[in-house]
Amino acid sequence: MGNGRNIRVFIIPIVICLVFLFGIMGYQQLLGPDFSLPGAIYSTLFFFILNNIDPADATSNVYLLISRYLAAIIFGLGIYSLVYKHLLRQFIRLKIKYTFSDHVIVFSIEKLGANIFSDLLTNKYKVILAEGNDEHPSLEKIKKEGIIHFSDSTHTAKLFDTMLVSSARACVIAFEDDNTNIELSLKLIKYLREKNERRNVRILTHISKNNNMEVLKDYIDISNADENFEFEVFNIAGAAAKKIYDAFPPHDYFNFDNHDEEHAVAVIGYNQAAEEFILENIILSRYKDCKNIKIYLVDKEADDLLHEFSYQYPYYREYIDIVPVKLLNNKFFANFNWSKEVIEKLCKVKAAYCFGNDGAELINLATRFRQFLAGQVEQYMSVPVVVCFPEDTSIMNLLDEERESNEQLTHVLKRQLNMEVVNMITDSCTSSRLLEESERIDMLSRVINYYYSVRYEFGDMLKEKFSVADAEIVIKGIAQKILDLSGPHINEQEIERLVLQELTVVTKRSVHELASVFSIKKRWDSLSYHKKSANRYAARHLAVKVNIMKNLDCLPLTHENILHSFPVIAPIEHKRWCAEKMVLNYRYNNLPNETITKGVRERLKIHDLLIPYDKLNDKEKGKDLDVFLLMPLLNSMKMEIKK
Repeated sequence: MGNGRNIRVFIIPIVICLVFLFGIMGYQQLLGPDFSLPGAIYSTLFFFILNNIDPADATSNVYLLISRYLAAIIFGLGIYSLVYKHLLRQFIRLKIKYTFSDHVIVFSIEKLGANIFSDLLTNKYKVILAEGNDEHPSLEKIKKEGIIHFSDSTHTAKLFDTMLVSSARACVIAFEDDNTNIELSLKLIKYLREKNERRNVRILTHISKNNNMEVLKDYIDISNADENFEFEVFNIAGAAAKKIYDAFPPHDYFNFDNHDEEHAVAVIGYNQAAEEFILENIILSRYKDCKNIKIYLVDKEADDLLHEFSYQYPYYREYIDIVPVKLLNNKFFANFNWSKEVIEKLCKVKAAYCFGNDGAELINLATRFRQFLAGQVEQYMSVPVVVCFPEDTSIMNLLDEERESNEQLTHVLKRQLNMEVVNMITDSCTSSRLLEESERIDMLSRVINYYYSVRYEFGDMLKEKFSVADAEIVIKGIAQKILDLSGPHINEQEIERLVLQELTVVTKRSVHELASVFSIKKRWDSLSYHKKSANRYAARHLAVKVNIMKNLDCLPLTHENILHSFPVIAPIEHKRWCAEKMVLNYRYNNLPNETITKGVRERLKIHDLLIPYDKLNDKEKGKDLDVFLLMPLLNSMKMEIKK
């Protein structure tokens, strides 16, 4: 590990000292009484630039000869080092260019970065590691495996050129310090803007502090829209909460046919991931009849935690019901201050989600909750318990040592106790979640945004830029053709092709010319970070919408069934949209357009549609229906991706 460099650090200064030593000795022998130490040192300096020497001097003064040879070696090593580094860098660049395809660059090999890096390799991605700590214990193994590693810590444009950042699929920035991650993100953004290669490189930046994350989301796109990168911030707690919600959503366990049944889950324990999970429910858990989901918050400080949550999210009562349940001990034992009603309701939750910062304590807590259910209800095993394991200890690895896969602790817990374990990092911050699933959601999000652009923006653009008189009729026809698309292999390119071909007829312009204005990518790149987030939530809510249609007995997904259900389903979508906006810190204000610019309105997060559904005009009500009308197309595209 760094042996070659360490040897050079010691050997080269010694050789340089020997050059001067032999030089001084040689000049002392040569000059005799006329010898001068400053003069000898000065003359010896010229040995390093290989000034010429008379052969007679070489044979008559062995000290000077040795000094010159050593100086020549140092000079040669310098030339070799410069040439070698340049040639090696060019060789690596060519290797990346011709043997890597859609490579991923991981910055940092600390805890989070190491997991992502390892997962990418396991899943056969072409990965480049940029880690400035050359003494990291993992690097020796990485170098032996022939993985490309850059130890540069300055992150210059020259380094980005060598790594072919502009051709990468993604750059994952996973240092533990937010400031380091932010600074590197800014360097990458500046570099990609200057390269201007119109390729959307994903920049996935880990941010641990919520305030930092919020400011970045608000202002990262303040200067202009970008076609050169897709910037996303994430943190471990948020990634874990999304993973748990997507894999084990509450509606999977509810019976919507039983109107007397309480749609409730328990959140046992509390940390940042628990808070993020509750926010996911505020946005996504919008169901039939618009009834709020109920969460029993079970913790020894439940009342204080709810007070703090209410302080941060004062609007939550509009979208979710939280009932604090003070836990007297971590064994659910002798909780005599619980009323009979609370005990009965807690026993009837349809799922329990356990959160905490101590892994061993969390497993014990989840087991004790199962024990509590066993003493209260007959079907105590029917309630799934999902554990968000913080990976703060190696206890899992120790217990799973030398066990067959089906006998490992997580499998035993699932099989015998109906408990699911989701690791905060190794299950949530993975290539499948950060890249593949994220890219699938973005694909659906782009289609959603494109349909709304066609439906509500393209008409005015056709009038203003291309003088199309009957733009509304044209757009209505194009929007309907998008909704009517069906069959296998439908993708966003097919949708864009349909729209552009229709527009060529009415504008008499080429597809190439129209694409610069009306393409899916152009419409997506023009969005702010928050508007992209809004489309992503709409895409993630697709599974919930399918559940809604199922419980309304409106399957299969046809436009006729959707239109028939319009009075029921449109208010659900509007309430979900309002919840999403509130979580993203938007607020209602009906300031006239002439008193505030669009940019200021967006920066202040002011929106005039954060009102009850029945207060909307017909056009806005139609927008809430549109996303349901898109469901057959989106669902077929989602199924096609899975294949």
